[in-house]
Amino acid sequence: MSTTELRKRVIARVKLTKDAMLLRELDRMLRSAGKEIEPNRTTAVERRLLKRGLEAIKKGRVVPAEKADKAIERWLAK
Repeated sequence: MSTTELRKRVIARVKLTKDAMLLRELDRMLRSAGKEIEPNRTTAVERRLLKRGLEAIKKGRVVPAEKADKAIERWLAK
């Protein structure tokens, strides 16, 4: 079922329901879902750091995950 078909089906069922509790819960779910799909906005500093990190990956300057995890544990222990 496509998104368009599903949307039409849900709207039709909402129009027919008389269950106020169901409608309130659906409204709550839709309001909270809007927050979840809001795009992540990055600052200029974050974009610069991401670019630098991607360039490091392209140049092969990477650390295995296990080694990075151990380093993070040491940093957090300080």
